[in-house]
Amino acid sequence: MKTAIFTASFNRPDLMQELLGGLANNIDDLEGIDVHHYVDGGPKAKQSEIEAIIKESGVPYTSIVLREENYGVGRNLIGARRDLFDVHGYERVILIEDDLIPGPNFIKTTLSLADWAREYADIGMVQVWNLPQQPVSVDDLDVVVPTHEHFYTYCIDVEVWNEIKETLYEYERRYLEGVSYAKKDWRAIRKRFMKPRYSKLRTIRQGKTLLNANHSHPPPFGPRLKRTVPTGQDAITALALWEKGFVRLATLAPRAVMKGVDGVHSTAKVFEQLGLNAQADYEWNQPVPTSFRLP
Repeated sequence: MKTAIFTASFNRPDLMQELLGGLANNIDDLEGIDVHHYVDGGPKAKQSEIEAIIKESGVPYTSIVLREENYGVGRNLIGARRDLFDVHGYERVILIEDDLIPGPNFIKTTLSLADWAREYADIGMVQVWNLPQQPVSVDDLDVVVPTHEHFYTYCIDVEVWNEIKETLYEYERRYLEGVSYAKKDWRAIRKRFMKPRYSKLRTIRQGKTLLNANHSHPPPFGPRLKRTVPTGQDAITALALWEKGFVRLATLAPRAVMKGVDGVHSTAKVFEQLGLNAQADYEWNQPVPTSFRLP
């Protein structure tokens, strides 16, 4: 498959340095994969520093896209996926946000899980980072769990993107264009964009599915749309996947570590509240599974 990896960054060159160091440890698995970097712009951006780090890293890259203004997280990520899928014709895309540091076998495990998941009509995305609420051992390296949380990284194929992209594009057009990401109308997003989708019947996927017919599929943020639910593009991506009948799989054992303590939606307090200060081990050097199982 024609495959791309893209990173999304803004003004954290120290984290970008670590991300690229993690990719460098996976460099043998990058053969045949194009690497693109989407660096947001604006007054507080550090594009020149990040561009220099990318060029000096030794990790091959296909393009560095320097945004001409501060797109914000939502527009940057939606625009990157549009560019790679719709314009450049990639069949599979892996996202890595700038605060996720890949561990050993990150790329190989992602691709192995994505290949395995294509057998099932109800799998929309896969990822190999997780925040398990239990100890993880080598016996768990092939365990996967459905999740709607933590979109710091994922792998998606073009067939799924084509089913969900219009929801993302409508969200972008109505709520992100012409306004800063911090000032988006989150009340309207919940009331006028998300709530109607909550009331629709969820699509039932046809064909072979991983989860049986009795599996519960509540909306990503619970049966009722509370005022505290997120409204960013991650939330809309999760909602679009759910609407179309897809689930998202994560390996129980993480193959990366999330280090973004300070960011658009994160502070040290939020980082601790989410449990991110107590992440599980992520450096696994054992052979990569070629098949996976639910717990």
